[in-house]
Amino acid sequence: MLKKEKLLDFADTILKLSDADMTTVTVAGTKESLTRFSNNQITQNVDSLKYSFTIRTVYDGKVGVVNGTSLEKKNLSKFIEKAKDIAKNQTHKKEIFPLSSKQDYTFTKSFDKKTENLAPEIRAKYVKDAVKLCEKERLESAGIFSNGATCVVIANSNELEAHNETSNVTFSITVQTKDSSGWAEQNELSINDMDIIGKTKIAIEKAKKSKNPKDLKPGKYTVLLEPAAVADLISFLSYTTFNGLMISEGRSPLSGKIGEKISSTMINLYDDPYFKGVGGLPFDFEGFPRKKLTLIENGILKEIPTDRKVAKMLKIDNNGHSLGPDDEYGPLPLNLYLKEGDLSFEKMVESTQNGLLITQFHYVNMLNPITTTITGMTRNGIFFIEDGKVKHGVKNLRFTQSILEALENVSMISNKVVLQSGGFGGGFAVPGLKIDHFNFTSKTEF
Repeated sequence: MLKKEKLLDFADTILKLSDADMTTVTVAGTKESLTRFSNNQITQNVDSLKYSFTIRTVYDGKVGVVNGTSLEKKNLSKFIEKAKDIAKNQTHKKEIFPLSSKQDYTFTKSFDKKTENLAPEIRAKYVKDAVKLCEKERLESAGIFSNGATCVVIANSNELEAHNETSNVTFSITVQTKDSSGWAEQNELSINDMDIIGKTKIAIEKAKKSKNPKDLKPGKYTVLLEPAAVADLISFLSYTTFNGLMISEGRSPLSGKIGEKISSTMINLYDDPYFKGVGGLPFDFEGFPRKKLTLIENGILKEIPTDRKVAKMLKIDNNGHSLGPDDEYGPLPLNLYLKEGDLSFEKMVESTQNGLLITQFHYVNMLNPITTTITGMTRNGIFFIEDGKVKHGVKNLRFTQSILEALENVSMISNKVVLQSGGFGGGFAVPGLKIDHFNFTSKTEF
């Protein structure tokens, strides 16, 4: 079991032992349990409990940082001395911001003890139920069922103490025939919200419907992206385009465009760690409260994430998106929420004369950050739509597409938001999108 008291005690002991001008301790614990299955049988069960920490000391304007994975008290003095030696041996001083003081945070219900401690036999039972459905249809299945929890503690010598616990559970399944596959996934904070049977049925249906896929010429098509594919697109906005430092230094396509139209007027994009089910951290990695941001409002660029460095550069208030006091990459929006529309995904399909339904992407990579051009492949369910109906499966295609151009070409947004896993500190909440003129550059033989 992951105990936040252990992390808090570690941080408190470090602060009491340190004689630095400034001391900050960041410590995280992660409990992960995983059941993996393939060929309709369980192939692996693993459990792990891992810790990591960063001790940051400042002596006379010089910084010493030590990272480690052991919270054993016998090692604490050694860690502190090492951080002190590193600081003392620095050849130059750097700009040091004062330590953040005690803060007030907005917490959401993101931890469920039952979910953290699901036993292997319980995971196996869920997997067995899913596999039975696949066997009934004479289909092969593979995937994972995982659960666990994360606790993060940040404390400093200026009386700041922040801590947050989040549980998580994920079920992912791929169902295969000889020439087709279907996929479904669910990510939640609590096991009580999971629908294993429902997701398995979706994957089975996709695999069956995409049998005998047909060739399709590369080109520009109207696409209906399910939420998993949408998350792949906007995740790159999170890690690159909306980087506050890149924007302030003129290295982002959004530089100098606050107040300007950058997408379809249908797009409303937020960074919201408090959105129900996302499980975002209520503080950044300097301990400042993380504020909800309106990144795009009716297509207009409104706000950008800041840490203290970026806020100072732009002469605006810090909104709490630091990745750490010594971070050089830049503040990021880690919990994107793309506001839903007013149509069901089924109605969006019915409105489409000719187009493609895309389940998910994979092997997605950034080609050009300035144009937000990415490339990747479709996967596990791509279908041709004709006269408002899903007609048949299509062989996978490679796409090369500007994300901002895609958002400019959004014509419909579904009325249901789905949670998708993200990086550290939470995930994304996204609906499905209908996008015109989506660019496919090559085809495959499968």
